[in-house]
Amino acid sequence: MTARDPRTDFADWLHGELVRECANEIEPWARDRIERVQRRLNAARSGEPALETTILWVAPPLAFTLAGKHVYISRTLLERLPSDDATAFVLAHEAAHHDLGHLDLYGSWANWLPRAQATGYIAALLGVIEHHRYGPEREAAADDYAVDLLLKAGFDGQRAVQALAILENLALDRGDVDGVFGPENLLDPTDPLRQSAAYHVQQWVWTHMHGYLPLHERAENARKRVNARGVQGAIA
Repeated sequence: MTARDPRTDFADWLHGELVRECANEIEPWARDRIERVQRRLNAARSGEPALETTILWVAPPLAFTLAGKHVYISRTLLERLPSDDATAFVLAHEAAHHDLGHLDLYGSWANWLPRAQATGYIAALLGVIEHHRYGPEREAAADDYAVDLLLKAGFDGQRAVQALAILENLALDRGDVDGVFGPENLLDPTDPLRQSAAYHVQQWVWTHMHGYLPLHERAENARKRVNARGVQGAIA
């Protein structure tokens, strides 16, 4: 008998706990949107298994995934996304972590995590997951993959990348200016040291500590990719 992957075993346990504690969505529009968007993305993906998205009633506006088939999005994020297209970007980004093999980075991560049935524990665990980043290179690759996937699924790319503008606004609302624009001391475009080795080292350290490129830069990159793919599609 083939041994179960401990990551999948943990993910299945966590899914049961999250459903029991946090998955109490009753609004048809929310459930219908998630099912509709996920179905279109699954049809356009080449990866397996087909993913399923669960809406969680938790405070942080976040989305994440683990080994297995489950993707999660908080209601606080979903209700701020204005369209199926913007929702598609968020879910396609999570699908990218599956299809690009990023979940292998968790390795034996699940082996040492304790399990409990306390709501406070689940909330703390979500905080751990939210901050367990894949690294800026893989997150940038996931953004690129998300754009390609959602365009393949027939979503509007310009409306889709509005999701990143919304994440920018949410970050600014909580005072995370660095998370949107990067470290303040690196923002001056007239800085004569902008192309220096010291500048690039500081930039590298900041992005790897945060796990993402600044949100404003991610949004710009996503818009450029949408435009490039649109031109390529027109030429083809």
